[in-house]
Amino acid sequence: MNIRLLTDADFEKLFYTFKMAFTNYEVKLQPTEEEFAYRIQKKLQYNRNISAGCFDGDQMTGFILHASNVYQGIPTAYNGGTGVLPGFRNQKIAEQMYAFLIPKIQSEFLARILLEVIEQNEKAISLYEKIGFTVKRKFKCYKMIQPITSTYGGTVTEGNISNVNFNFNDFEPSFLDSSAQLKLGDERVLLARQEDEVTGYIIFQPHLGRISQMAVDRIHRQNGIGEALLAAAQSESKKPLTIMNIPEDELGFDAFLTRAGFQNQVNQYEMELII
Repeated sequence: MNIRLLTDADFEKLFYTFKMAFTNYEVKLQPTEEEFAYRIQKKLQYNRNISAGCFDGDQMTGFILHASNVYQGIPTAYNGGTGVLPGFRNQKIAEQMYAFLIPKIQSEFLARILLEVIEQNEKAISLYEKIGFTVKRKFKCYKMIQPITSTYGGTVTEGNISNVNFNFNDFEPSFLDSSAQLKLGDERVLLARQEDEVTGYIIFQPHLGRISQMAVDRIHRQNGIGEALLAAAQSESKKPLTIMNIPEDELGFDAFLTRAGFQNQVNQYEMELII
């Protein structure tokens, strides 16, 4: 087995290995090649200096993809995907890749690694705990199961990331949906307005229906703005809306999503390794 950093030339092998590694995953992860490219290059913005593949000859047998940014005031590496081909599991490939990567992550002056893992994936949780990761938070993930309608009297218009007031949010999103990461991307932004005042926003990926962030100014809540933003995003999205990684103690947001037609379908643990 040979472990090395990934390059642009590895994309096709990485795409194949990703699909094979997640064939029987708890959550369906079978993107098209275009969706996969967007996922790792635009959404994750993976850092090739701290992302690795494991190879058996010319065959990629496993990978770890990391992004990097300052999150919660801490220089952080974020694991946006770990996968090993089914025929090569139980060979400690993930542990070997981390043994290879941790010195490189440290050399980038990053202080920790974060990742998320589905709570039912006991094998992965055990693996990460052996490496040294500990659980920080529990997240809830939602999918819209019934369409939403809106009678909001204000307007919802196109915006850009510079128009967003992230202080509207009641909680800190996960790394991937943090303001620092979203400012690097090109996701769709819609703004709710009353006259010239921005009262709420939603940031999402229309081709996937995936909401990265949404929030309404506290003084304008209970006026149908959230529903209007969801309805506008729904009308532009090619797939049912989803929203990931809402902290489990955000009971108000959970109640809002439930009223709006979302269902909590998956839960994840956020895990951290200080390096």
